[in-house]
Amino acid sequence: MPRREPALIAVSNRLPITLRRGARGLERIRSTGGLVAAFDPLLRQRRGIWIGWPGRDLAADEKLTGPGDPYEIEAVSISKADLRGYYNGFSNGTLWPLFHTLPGRSTFETSDWEAYRRVNERFAQVTASKVQPKDLVLINDYQLMLVPNILRRRSKQTPIGFFLHIPFPPYDVFRVLPWSRPLLRGVLGANLVGFHVAGYVRNFLDCARHLLNCRVDHRRGIVHLDGREIRVMALPLGIDFERYESLAQAAPDSGLGPHEHIVLGVDRLDYTKGIPERLKAFARLLNTHPQHRNNVTLVQVAVPSRSEVSEYRDLKRVIDRLVGEINGRFGSETWTPIRYLYRSLSPERLCALYRDADVALVTPLRDGMNLVAKEYVACQVKDPGVLILSHMAGAAETMDEALLVNPYNLEDTAEKLHMALTMSMAERQSRMKALRKREATLNVHTWAHKLVQRLAGAAKHRTSAKRR
Repeated sequence: MPRREPALIAVSNRLPITLRRGARGLERIRSTGGLVAAFDPLLRQRRGIWIGWPGRDLAADEKLTGPGDPYEIEAVSISKADLRGYYNGFSNGTLWPLFHTLPGRSTFETSDWEAYRRVNERFAQVTASKVQPKDLVLINDYQLMLVPNILRRRSKQTPIGFFLHIPFPPYDVFRVLPWSRPLLRGVLGANLVGFHVAGYVRNFLDCARHLLNCRVDHRRGIVHLDGREIRVMALPLGIDFERYESLAQAAPDSGLGPHEHIVLGVDRLDYTKGIPERLKAFARLLNTHPQHRNNVTLVQVAVPSRSEVSEYRDLKRVIDRLVGEINGRFGSETWTPIRYLYRSLSPERLCALYRDADVALVTPLRDGMNLVAKEYVACQVKDPGVLILSHMAGAAETMDEALLVNPYNLEDTAEKLHMALTMSMAERQSRMKALRKREATLNVHTWAHKLVQRLAGAAKHRTSAKRR
């Protein structure tokens, strides 16, 4: 594929396509999600490259890019042994719980760290082989935190950006990690380091100062290291607002009863999402405000995730038990308090539920951003509902009109549920109008363009500290 101008190179653990082998050979299915919505249009415009793991082994003659494709897709191969240590081990067994401030759930195995380091070397090697002068490289997320510095050593003049899509923990939590210093140095190989919210920026700057003894300008968001200036900034990720709005407008009937008040929870099945706490808070609502019995139903969608991991299977058993107990305690012959859907839903079905739900109960114990809250807002195209949002989610820093809760405080969450279910039409309209206006403006396309612009700007200053 000819390169007419400097390219944007997106690097992430997974590719923007899902592969499967069918009767006609290898089939490519476009993936969904925030990253694909963000980078796919930019890569199309710039005839860029997306580098990532294809999710399966490829034969030597199997290529992911065809002659008519708008941009190149490059696969990074990972052995099964390295995949276990890199992905299930260090990425999701060590970094995921630690960065969500749950260090007691983290494992610290040297073999996992070594696998993580090898796979990051492999990603950097493939990326370096594709980089041409003036290309911009954007590396994404916690699976690839060593790649910026490895790539910097191989391609010293390349503008490199790194964006973390999960929380970055406080210094006292991050320093628990035995490999905290090399991980920090890995990220600081970038010219620009991005996070969703200002709190994560502050945590990162504190860690750079305390663990690497860097000179840090907190006001300007600059780290000085090895004669370079690294810019650190908050840039909240948005959603493809117009797409969700259109899906909600066109979606068929949700199947929810016309006189039934619906509280909706939508989550990947993960211990950070606070599903057990949410179920208990709903039970508290029914206990303290019995007028909602036979009238309000919690629809909880839990998308299966990491079912091969025993901890996630244990979580599912806890949720199954809670649903059974609450339905047995409060249910009647004509009313089931909780409808529990353990499955993935089509975008059309999900947007119909978003549109028709009276309340969205988005209460993670910790979350980098949380796009479910934003998707619910985009789908409120009819009688507006109310968003209840955990203040532990990054989205809470900008979604001021939501009812904010501490997910560990079951009494307060139950009271906020009661408030949402009894809120006047005028107040619901006012809150949702402001939320929709903000999310329509700060959408995923705005985020992606700003990230690229900031990276281009930061790269111009990469040697300024040395010159001074």
